[in-house]
Amino acid sequence: MVVRASKGIEAPVRQKVALYIRVSSEEQAVSGFGLDVQRERLTAFAKSQGWDDVELYMDDGYTGTNTNRPALKRLIRHVEAGKIHTVVVYKLDRLGRKQKDVLELLEDVFEKNGVAFKSATEPFDTSTPLGKAMLGILAVFGQLERDMIIERTTSGRRERVNQGMWHGGRIPFGYHWNKEAKELEIKPDEAAIIREIYKRFLQGQSRLAIAEWAQSRTTARKMTHTDIRDILVRPLYAGKLLNAGLIVEGNHDAIIDEDTWNMVQAENVRRKEGATPVGEYLLTGLLQCGICGGPVVHVKRRTKRNGKDYLYELYACQKQHIRTKDRAASCKNKYHNRAKVEAFVIEDIRNLSLLDPKRLDAILEQQTNTQDSTDTRNALQHRLETIETGIENLYDAIQSGAVKASALGNRITRLEEERESVQLQLDDLDDAPEIKNTAAARKMLQDLHKMWDFLTEEEQKQLIRKVVTRVVLHSDSSPEIVLNLAK
Repeated sequence: MVVRASKGIEAPVRQKVALYIRVSSEEQAVSGFGLDVQRERLTAFAKSQGWDDVELYMDDGYTGTNTNRPALKRLIRHVEAGKIHTVVVYKLDRLGRKQKDVLELLEDVFEKNGVAFKSATEPFDTSTPLGKAMLGILAVFGQLERDMIIERTTSGRRERVNQGMWHGGRIPFGYHWNKEAKELEIKPDEAAIIREIYKRFLQGQSRLAIAEWAQSRTTARKMTHTDIRDILVRPLYAGKLLNAGLIVEGNHDAIIDEDTWNMVQAENVRRKEGATPVGEYLLTGLLQCGICGGPVVHVKRRTKRNGKDYLYELYACQKQHIRTKDRAASCKNKYHNRAKVEAFVIEDIRNLSLLDPKRLDAILEQQTNTQDSTDTRNALQHRLETIETGIENLYDAIQSGAVKASALGNRITRLEEERESVQLQLDDLDDAPEIKNTAAARKMLQDLHKMWDFLTEEEQKQLIRKVVTRVVLHSDSSPEIVLNLAK
């Protein structure tokens, strides 16, 4: 049914039915119902109700123990914006595993905004006191089931590792899995590469140089700086396993002797190689390489000169910084001084606000006419995929026993926060209309100029994202700033 506005009355926002699905990796393995099953069931349910205007919100691989999920956050924003009239889930526990979270969503978000809530497999009516009580009971059982799944999965894995058995997952380089004996066995050709990796590291070679050498010796697996780092810390190669932070004896044969492994761990501690943390810096998520169009990462470089230690903070094209053995395929962009790039962007934007209004309007009109939202969306989507891969690799490292979960917790959190930031920018591109005149853009620039020096770092990050869509780093010219001309 199409709702038409009466003369003089603004037409209401067209509302949709939201189909929310979620599955975590643990549940996928234990319970057997995945995203496809949920999607098919909810789609069929929507058709049976006569709903044809639906939108899917999907959280793939996210735990239900908290509400920090991209699709759920997007759903909440759309509910509060009046875009949704009904939310449907496969089961109540898809919404959350904690009773408190579920009830807060139902009462403080859905009910507060006049949104109905339904389950495709559980009959209840949120409009009656009995129905609300039933929801509370189901939420309690959902949390109990979640705790039991984790307990069964975790205790079973720990018990296997305590007995010296490999816990499963991706087969580590240097070994193959004997299905009959149910144990890891050494692959001689790959084991020789592992031994050489350890040898070269102790000889002083960098992880990047070792990665390039290793990649030239094998096509079985991609070898990157990160892969070499993980290989050099895994106790598995010394015939041991990591279990809840403790190293235990494994049943498999070692590739590296214990003395060599211990020397490498000491060398890891000694080295002070530059890291590339994905922190929330001023321009994180806004930078784009002007040569290959890829994402830009933050880099720390430490050097020693005349007996003094120096720390350099830089921005670099990801392809240029994390190179493969094929240097011809690497990007040719240079490293950019972080402080200089940020100072240039801030100064350039502040100077824009001081221009004659006619000159400023001409620049803004030119930006409006040339700005290509498709390029921006593609760059953000590429960054989102890169972040997803990074998170997956970190979880693989934890599962394989290469490192403790506590050691990677902060990095995973930072990546998840950046993922949310990039997703929000993608949502803004979808939701925000283009400005038909430059008045709003001019006001944003003037506000930035007036308030910048009085803002906290976090407030500066937020404001810069309202004004700038992206900053393109070129090798032989100043950064190119693309203004955000969407409301």
